[in-house]
Order: sequence, then C-alpha cells, then structure tokens
Amino acid sequence: MSSPQQNWYTTSNGSVFIPSGTESKSTSHASSPSFTPSFTPTPSGSFSSILPPATIPSATGSLTTFTSTFTTTITEPTTTFTSLAESVVITQAIATTQFPGQINADSSPVCIGSGTDSSSNGLLASIIIPSVIGLLIWLLFAILRPRFRQVYGLREWFVEQDLRPKPLSSSLFAFLHPPVPLVPPVPSDVSDMGQSPAEDAALFPADEQLSQRAIWIALLIALGWAFLGLAGALPLYMVSMPCIADLPSSATFGGAFSTLEDLSLMRLLRALDNGSANISTHNLLQNRAIVSGAGDPDHLRIRVIVLTVLVLVLALLPALWKIVRELNRLIAYRQRWIDMRCEGKQMGWLSTRNAPGFSGWGEQRFKDFVIKSGLSSGMRNGTEAQRRRSPNREEPDQEEKDALQIDITSIFSICDTQRLALLIDERDEILENLEIAETRYISSFRLTTPDPSIAEYQPPTPKDSSRPHISHPQPLRNASTTRKPRRQRSLNPAFAASSLAPTSFVAPSLYYKLHRVQGVSGGEFGAENAMTDAGEEKPSLSQTINSRLIGSRFQEVNRNSAAFGRLPLGSHVRVDQSGELGPTGGIHTIDEHGYFIPDPKRYGPNHGLEESDETDAEERGDWVDIFKDRPRAEDSIDNGPGPSSPSSPFRRRTMRTGSGSGSAAASSPLGEHEQQPSGSTKRETFPFRRGNSDMAEGSGGSPSLQPPHMRLQPAQPFVRPHDGINFDHLGVVYSDITQWRSRLKAINNEIAEAQTVGYEDIAEGVRIKGWLLIGRGLRFIKGIEIIEGMAKEDIRWDVLQNERSGLDTMVLWSLLGVAAVLLAAGLTAAAGLSLTTAPDVAHYLPFLSPLLTSKNTIASGLATVLAPAVAATLFISLAIAIVNWSSHIRGSVSVSGGQLFVFKAMFYILVGIGAIWLVTVGALIYTLQAFNTGSGKTETVANGSIYMSILALSLIFTVAIIFPGLLLLQPVRLWHVLRAEKHALTPRQRFRAVYPRTYNPAFATGACILAVIFASTFSIIFPLVAPAVVVLLFLTLVAHRFLVGYVYARTHSQTGGLLQIWLLRRLGTLLSFQPILLGLIFLSRHFWIEGGVLAGTGLFVIVFVEVYVIARTRLPGRRSLSPIARDSLDSFTASAKKTGRRTVDDETASLVSSGRQGHRPRGSMASVLEMMSLTLAVMPPRKPEQVSVPLKTETLDDLTATERAARTHPDAPPHLPPLSFTDHAQEMASILYAPELIAPPPIIWLPNDSAGVARSEAVDLQKYHDLQVTLDVRSKDDVIQRRRPTSASGRS
Repeated sequence: MSSPQQNWYTTSNGSVFIPSGTESKSTSHASSPSFTPSFTPTPSGSFSSILPPATIPSATGSLTTFTSTFTTTITEPTTTFTSLAESVVITQAIATTQFPGQINADSSPVCIGSGTDSSSNGLLASIIIPSVIGLLIWLLFAILRPRFRQVYGLREWFVEQDLRPKPLSSSLFAFLHPPVPLVPPVPSDVSDMGQSPAEDAALFPADEQLSQRAIWIALLIALGWAFLGLAGALPLYMVSMPCIADLPSSATFGGAFSTLEDLSLMRLLRALDNGSANISTHNLLQNRAIVSGAGDPDHLRIRVIVLTVLVLVLALLPALWKIVRELNRLIAYRQRWIDMRCEGKQMGWLSTRNAPGFSGWGEQRFKDFVIKSGLSSGMRNGTEAQRRRSPNREEPDQEEKDALQIDITSIFSICDTQRLALLIDERDEILENLEIAETRYISSFRLTTPDPSIAEYQPPTPKDSSRPHISHPQPLRNASTTRKPRRQRSLNPAFAASSLAPTSFVAPSLYYKLHRVQGVSGGEFGAENAMTDAGEEKPSLSQTINSRLIGSRFQEVNRNSAAFGRLPLGSHVRVDQSGELGPTGGIHTIDEHGYFIPDPKRYGPNHGLEESDETDAEERGDWVDIFKDRPRAEDSIDNGPGPSSPSSPFRRRTMRTGSGSGSAAASSPLGEHEQQPSGSTKRETFPFRRGNSDMAEGSGGSPSLQPPHMRLQPAQPFVRPHDGINFDHLGVVYSDITQWRSRLKAINNEIAEAQTVGYEDIAEGVRIKGWLLIGRGLRFIKGIEIIEGMAKEDIRWDVLQNERSGLDTMVLWSLLGVAAVLLAAGLTAAAGLSLTTAPDVAHYLPFLSPLLTSKNTIASGLATVLAPAVAATLFISLAIAIVNWSSHIRGSVSVSGGQLFVFKAMFYILVGIGAIWLVTVGALIYTLQAFNTGSGKTETVANGSIYMSILALSLIFTVAIIFPGLLLLQPVRLWHVLRAEKHALTPRQRFRAVYPRTYNPAFATGACILAVIFASTFSIIFPLVAPAVVVLLFLTLVAHRFLVGYVYARTHSQTGGLLQIWLLRRLGTLLSFQPILLGLIFLSRHFWIEGGVLAGTGLFVIVFVEVYVIARTRLPGRRSLSPIARDSLDSFTASAKKTGRRTVDDETASLVSSGRQGHRPRGSMASVLEMMSLTLAVMPPRKPEQVSVPLKTETLDDLTATERAARTHPDAPPHLPPLSFTDHAQEMASILYAPELIAPPPIIWLPNDSAGVARSEAVDLQKYHDLQVTLDVRSKDDVIQRRRPTSASGRS
C-alpha cells in the first residue's frame, strides 16, 4: 500500500493539494462552525524529519541547503487529515559554518564532576596560585616579626606603659593568638571612667577596634550566607536537574556555558528555558495542571518559590536584624562617648570667610562679645574665670540651663603664621645638622686604659706577599671643598606638628696642638732638656689663653685625664709649677660623686713593693701615639709575640728612672718586650690591670711578670679618639658644631620675636584667619565646620592657613571623575576578557578568538579567569590610591573629615564601578548576539549577570589570602623604615624612622567591602562566592586583631564610631542587592509574583535602613532651642555678617606688618607661657589631664616631648621612672593656638655612650649655651634630670 505522502503535492510556497478522488468534506466545511481542527505535534517535536544539509556550488561560493519537513494533523469529527510541508533554506556556507576550534567546545561541553573546562581550570588556578603566594607572605611575616620589633611590635614600646599590651613571644605563629580580644567589647556601663588611662581605653574602644567589630559582623553574615547557599540553594539547583551540558546549546557562533554554572542559578534557568511545560505566572493562572504538578515533573515552579522564601526569610531578615542590632549598640556608644568622654562639647572652626563681621576684632573683644550675647557662661581656656567663681554660688535654675544650650567655653584665634612656620622648619633643619655633628663628635671617642692589655690585642691580618699591594685611592681635592651628596632630611611625622660644649676634646685641633714635639724621638721621650736644646720656649698660661682662636676662652682640663683620673664637674683646678692646669687634690683622685680615691699603688695591698716614689712619678708621664716603631727585640713570654708590622698603631710608654738622657728602655725596670698594645677600637670595657708586686728585677736584670688578669692599671681609664681619627678631623667636626649651635641660638631668638608678633596680632585682631571654638551646641552656629575628631591632632593647620576655594573643589571632583572613568574602562576590558568562552561573545570580539580556539584549556583558563581578576584588582587598588591622595586637595579642616570623605568615596566607587558597573557591562557584553538578533534580550541579560559571578569569585580568591598577608607584612613601610634606619645618624632620626603608622580604614577594609558587596549579590545565586568571602573576612579579622593590638598607634583622633556607624548603615543597604537582582532575573522569565516580591522587598530594605538610621541619629534642630538661645544666636549671626562701617580695628587690620614693627616692643621672652600670659592673659590649666576637650591621643612629637620620645626606644627597659616634670606637649595639650605660636625652643637629643662624652656635652650645652639637652635612654642609668640654665664663671 502506497504511503499517503506519495499522492500529495507540495508547491514551492509550502501549500499542500490533495488529488481528486480523495476529496473530503474538509474543503467544503472549512468555514463551517462545526469544523474544529486540532494540531497535535509528533512525539519528536514539531519537526518530523530534518534532512542533512546539501552543499550546492555557486558562483559566489558554496551554498548550504537545509530542508525541514513539518507534519500537521487536522482532526474533524469524522475525518483526520495529515499534511506534510517541507521548508528549504539555502544560505551561504560561511554564515553557518562554525569556527574550527568551536566545534569541540560546542559539541562536547562538560558536566560538573565529569571533567573540567577552561573556566574551571582558571578558577582552580585563581585558588592555587594566589593561595601559595599568600601563604608565603604569611610565612615571611611570621619569620620577620620577631626580628623587626620596631615595625611589628610598636605598641609594646611606643605607647604609655599602662596602655602597652602583653609582649608576644618570639615563636613563629604567636601572632595568630595574641592576648587581645578578637571582638573588642563595647561596655554599656561607664561608671568607672577616669580611674586610669587603661580603664578608659577599655570603656571607650578606639575607632579601629570598632572597625574590627564591623568586620566581625560581616563575617557572621557571610558565614550564614555560605551555609545557606551550600545547604539550601545548591540542592535546589542540582538535585534531579539535568546539567547544562545535557541541554541544547543556545550558541550560534561558538562558545558554551561554563561547567561552574552547573553550581549556580543558571542550571535552573536553563531547565526552565528548555522545558516542555510553560510554568510562567501567566500560564500558571490559566492551567491548573501546572499547579498540581502534572505539567511540571521537575517541580521547577516549586523550586522558584522555595528559592524566593530562602532569600527573603533566611538570608535577608537575620542579616538585617544583626546589622540593626549592631547599629543600636554603636549609636548608644557614640552618645555615651559624647556625653561622658567629651562632656557634651564640640570643636568647630569658624572662618573669617563665613564671619566677615568679626574681622579686625581682637581675641578679648570677641570673647567679651560672645559672653555678652549669651552664648557663653565664661571662657575657661586659660583664664581664671572658673577660679574666681564663688564656691557658695547656687546652681543655675531651669531658665539658666535652657540659656546654656549653646555654651562656648574656649575661643582660640588663628592668625597668619606662614613666616613663622618657615622659620620653625628652618630651625628643625638646623637642629638636625647640629645633632648630626654632635653625634659624629661623640662617636669619635672611646674609653681606653693607660696600660694596654692582651685581651684587647687583635693580631693584624696576614698579608699575601705574592700579591701586589693596591693603596686606597685618595681624593684629588680638599675634603672640605668637595661637595657631599645631599642627604634626605627627616621630617617630623607627628600630627599637628610645627613644620612646615663639652669638657674633653671639644675644641679644634689648634687647641690640642702638641708642644715640645722635638722631645719625641723614635717613639721615646728624650731628656728633660730636649726642648731647651731645641730652642723652644715653654708657653705661659697667658699665651695658652691667647692662643685660642676658636671656641671658648675658658681654661680646660681633661675630665678623663690619665694623670688625674676622672674629675667631677665643678672641680677646682690650679696652675702647677710647670704652668699646666691640674686638680688641687695632690696624689688623690676624685670620682664622679666627689669622693677622694687614694692611689692603689700607695695604699693598696702591694704598697711598699715599688722601688721609689720617683719611679711612680715618672710613670705618670705623657702618652703619645707611635705609628712607626721599631720591632721588638724579643717577645714577651706572657703576652705572646707582638705585631710585626712597623705601622701597628699600638700605644707605647717608656719610663724614665733618672735624669740622664740615656735610653729609657735600657734604664726601665720593664724591658721593651713588656710594653703592651692598647685596646681595640671595638672594645670599650676596661682592660686587664697590671700590678707592680712582682716587678722587681732579677739577678739578670729582667723583671718577673704577673699574669694579665693580675695586673693593675697605674691610672684610671681615659677618653681618647678612635684609631685613625686625627685632631684635624675633630677640628672640622667641632667647627660644624660651633656653626650650627650659633645658628640655633640665633634662630631661637628670631622665632621668639616672631611668636611675640603673632600673639600681638591675635590681641589686636590683625591677620586673623578664623577662630577655633570649643563648647556645647556649636552646630547651631551658622558657617561653623565641626571637627569630629575633637583633638588637636585632628586639626589640619595647613588648611586653616590656606583655605580651599571653589577651584580646588572643581579639581577634586574632576580627579575623582577621571579615576572613575579609568576604573570603568579597565573593568570593562576585564569583563570582556572573562567572557571569552561564553556563548557567541568571541564572534563579536574577534581578537579574543585565539583564546577560544586554543586546545590548551589551562592556558585559556589563566587568560580568561585569573588574568581578569588580577587586572581588576590592580585597577581597583589604583583607583583607591588616587582617591586617598585626592583627599589633600579637598581641604577638610580635620583629619577625621578627610578620612570619612575618602572612605565614602571609596565605598561608592566600589559599589558603583566595582560591582554594579562590572556586572552590568558584563551582562551587556554577554547579550551582544541577542541585541543583534533582536530576540531574548531580557533573558540573555539575566544570564550574563549570573555569568559574571565567576569573575567575582575569582577576584575574591585572588585577594583572600594575599590581602590580609600584605596588611600584616606592610612591605612598603618595612622598606621605608629599614632604609631610614640605615641612613639615620641621630636618635631623633631613628625615632622619626620608626614613628608608628596610623590606621587607614580605606586601605584596611577596602577588600572586605568589595567582598561583602559580591556576597550580598551572589551568595545565593552562585553559592561558591560566600565561602570565599568567609575566608577573606576571617583572615582580615585575624590580621586586624594583631595590627590594632600591636602595630597601629592611635596617634590620630577618635570620632566615637562615626565612620563605623556609616559603614553599618551602608551594609544594611547592600542587603537589598541580592533580592533586587534575583527579582529582576525572575521577572525576565515572567515570574511576576516572585520577581515582584523580591524586587519590592529589596527596595523596602533600602528605605527602611535609611529612615531608621536617620531617626536614631537625628539631632534636635533649631526649634528645640529656647527663645533666649535663639535670640542670642540671631544676635551672633547678625554681627558675623559684613557691615559697611569701618571700625578702628579694621583700619589696624589693613596695616602691613612692616609698619607695626617700629612701635611694637621686640625681644625674646623666657618662654611661650610668658608670651601668652603677658599678651593674651591666657595660661594653661593647672591640671591638663582633667580637660575633656580636646581629647588626648598617643601622638608623640619629638620637638615638644623630647624627653618622652627618648624613652620610646625598642631597646629601652619596659619600666622606667616617670618624668619628674610635665613636658611642654602635656602643658599645652588644651591650648589650640597654631602650633608655631606655642612651639618651644627645641631640646637637643644626643646619643648615649659608655665613655661619658655625650653626658659631658649635655652639661656643657646646658651650662654655657642655655640649650636644653636630653640623652637617648637605653637603661635606667641613662635618665638625666633636666637642669635649669645657670651662669658659671669657670668650668673644669
């Protein structure tokens, strides 16, 4: 029987004709109402057969013909008709021919667990390679930490002793569990405030500790999301669901879905797109079979509903509750911090730009106006107003309390100090040069003993006679005229800093010119009449005084003289019969405490064994350095062979027993072979002593020797220059000391005069830049800028002197815009590179085709997964660095304001460019084929947003271990510290080299914020993202615990958690990202109910968090003030406006400073406090520690707190006696005048040495030059008490 198809005829347009003889009623009843056709597709689909393509050659190229056959069945009540239609498509072969390398990619995609593709290989590389690098960084830090305590253990020695943490052991991984809390507590009971600094630090944690709490909250949320994604969302995507590789590919021009997408929402969406049942919301309302599950065998609809509930109920609500709870805790803490720690006060800056009416007003006039206007109950910044109050004064009633809603307690006028700042900067440079010269001078000496010791003998290095000797090249020019390389100057790193003669060997070489050198012959002293024979006359005392060309006119004697021993300061000296200076003690020596010490050779156990007193007298002869000596006639038995080189620099001494001119070696009781070498230049302890008990001559004339440890030194040790340092070199060094010392004293006087002029300007209201105010209710004053840090170190004095203009603001935003555009361009390139293997992307980006056609999936994975993640990390880091640098252009009046601006800008850039732009541009690149065809745009955009989660995951894994390791290691700071220490010469330079680094929230939490953004976007959509975020947050928390507890010093101000409250507020906003994105994805599949609920809930979260935080942190407005306070505020505001009348003060303000110099008294005052009290009637409070605002910080300025800085050395003992006085920084802690005005004369900081030269220099500078000096403290014995400068008529 022939097939019915053989009797059918098909035209070219697809019409089907039935031959005659087989007509039916279908033709006549086609339009009748009783005709009810039904279309039943074949079990294989709408295509009954697909013929293989046939290639037809043509003139333009080969053509490919696709023939498709459609089978249609028409059923009537009595008859059924089946028709067959063929569709022939002829097209160019190139249009449908796939790329050679894409055939393999498209035809054999891999299911998860069955193999790997390029994306999975790239992700594995993103995990392994950065993890290995990160672990090496952590291991390197563990090795370096105990060895560089000046960098990694700074809080163990820099801060106060009460605030120092318990020292860590030197074990390799001790930093992983330091004795500091992982989550700093926030106590609600602060009744114990004020008992001790340590207690206050525990009651009011610092901002960096609050940042640590914020990271802990983010870690808990990410941990919950990770568990929810792996245990809840991942089974919904994988259980009883076909993998993406088993579904028909949607790619036309190559590429395929990644194997990693089997672990994401993409697997569920692909099943929805390729399912036989339509389970969209529209069809759900019309077909009950879908509701009952008969038309949805995989329960896809139920999976969508469960996923919606999972996101809203289990992922969103607990995280929102946790953030709101922490917000309440921090808001309450900030309120306690303001009320208790700051006593409700604020600090603000009122510029003359915002209050031109006060221009030309003196400070006292301004204070009187504020008090009369009712905005102050009395100024307490240094005045005696509080002391003049009667103790029996009644408490103010309610009306008075209402009137004090605005109470200004302190006013400080800020005048123009540009010239003074330049002078102080110049003085800092002069001080550094003086300390360098003093350090070089002190290090040129060592302590030595009269008799050499075998313990100090170092044999010379034997030379190879077979090799020629090459001498050291000598300079062609004079060393003094040779230009030296410019040394980089060390700057004062402290916040709010003001920057923009010894008793032995203290004079030039001419002072120490040896006389009677003709008496020296061959290393031995000649006869007593050698100088007389040479015709040289011995100089008298007056001649020695007049011969001083440089230095002091005082007569000096060496304190560490070999003849007289160590003499105490102030010892009486006299001119002996020979015309030389010496003590008046006779044969006794005097120690440093003023006690007479008898000569041990006369009163010791060996007394009476010496030959005669003449021998002892002769032993106290002169000492000379013999560089060219004859070799010994024989070696000593006890001391061993001596040096064979004739140029060996050992001291020699010969003793004369008579007055003849014979050889001293022949008449000495000690032979030439018993002369001992001097100590080594590296040894500064006392050598072995030599006694004379067994020095009697034998029968043969050779004396018997005592062992080296039994020998007694004939005199005390004395100070001498190191070997190789001549007196000409010391003269050059001391001339530098004299020069810089004179310049320092001159510039001190000049600065004192400039400070006097500055205080007079404040008193007269001349060149005033603005006013710093402290008090309650300052935010109600119009035009005032609140300084949230409330500390002196929080004020940017450079901005107060040079306020920023509108042009600076324009430059700032232009710079931020350029950084954002460059970051967007870089992330666009990274997104395009990461989508190379996606379906149909490489066709529109042909330069990426080699990566797609490559058969090496590992190389392709590295290029498409790891490389984009690394590039994105570098682009984001560069953008954050630009934003941080641009904060100096903004010109915020406070450091905390600049940090908050940088943090906000960084957050918005990370959210807007690093997350939203990256996902959006990636989704658009993924949708290029859909845009070209015009179909399936929304579905493809949704798929592209999910596909970008692979790049986000790779980026997080790239920085998960490396970023916390770099935070710990601080390679840049370590390099700078080691380099600065290498070039440091003085203790002050070493102190500035290791000065602690402050906490920067932008750099410390930038990676964590980006990770939280990705987690809040993809933690349920792609569950692998959340575990990577957990690893990053946990390691960052471990690093923060160590850094906050042991590395970061709190030298900046505290804001009471202002930045952390803002951060938690923004984290609450980020919770809405995942519901909104998931809702948009569901809406693209026409799930209107689920998508609408998710998107609406996300928008509700944003509104709720913003409204809630605004309501909790809102402060009372102007209407909350009493009528009296509002009237006082209106009076102040009206006076602050510019008036047309010109006052006398305005005329004075218009005068130039040069015109005032003629009638103003000039002169140097004794101290800054005298200038303040005489000019402004202002003095610091008697107890600065009781002043609440400004707050105290851990800043240590080496120019104003030099004594405390000298005790903060890493090698200093942990417990030193406290200072017996209050230093200048502590006294002026509550005074907010410009730091240049209150800068005291600097204290010279010298290194300490065992020879006592530094201590002698310190006494000399204090006694004769009125310069305060302190020594570097390495032990308790190094502490010296400050002495008041007194005049003296003589010196020892």
